[in-house]
Amino acid sequence: MLTVGILGGMGPMATVDLFAKIVECTPATCDQDHIKIIVYNNPQIPSRIEAILNGSRSPAGELIDSARFLENAGANLLVMPCNTAHYWYQDIQAAITIKLINMIENTANAVASQENSGDIVLFASAGTVQTALYQKAFLAKNISLLIPKPDEQQIISLAITAAKAGQLENNPYLGQLDEIMFAYQQAGANSFIGGCTEIPLLFKYSNRVCCQIDPTRLLAQEVVRQALL
Repeated sequence: MLTVGILGGMGPMATVDLFAKIVECTPATCDQDHIKIIVYNNPQIPSRIEAILNGSRSPAGELIDSARFLENAGANLLVMPCNTAHYWYQDIQAAITIKLINMIENTANAVASQENSGDIVLFASAGTVQTALYQKAFLAKNISLLIPKPDEQQIISLAITAAKAGQLENNPYLGQLDEIMFAYQQAGANSFIGGCTEIPLLFKYSNRVCCQIDPTRLLAQEVVRQALL
């Protein structure tokens, strides 16, 4: 059994969500069957979105330091519950000797392995959308994604910010998110990717019946698979 390191804090609730989903996905019958996990919740990592969109301080140094911290603490396998931070994935992986599972590539692999009909819409941070992290990963699997229009992206970004402030069930943008989802469903879309780790936290409070693709749960499932090999 491998020891898993969670490079967290981006944001803290998303880190808790991944930890919980790893536990839920583990086929355990007692405490000892569960995976050893080291969580480094480092909310002081500079904003990934601000770095990408506005050229503010890069989070690369803090991300690398956090990954090394986890490796030195005894982790054999790393995961990072922040989609936008995967813009620096190669820099982090090059700085450590253990494997960092790529959350976005893992999502693309999982979706490509299933039969899908209808369009897939990406709900992610503006930074993730601008850097085309999901678009490139899915294009490599011959899957195209629908990207929300600028006014829709603004609502998604505001919903993410509110979720980071702890507003989930009472998120003031839930109704508008549902309206956006309904419009895409009317146009033929049937699946929505929670391409920011705060979005799956909001999915459970949506009133729309649709296929919700949760990269956090898919990552948890892959963590369990690799840690228990």
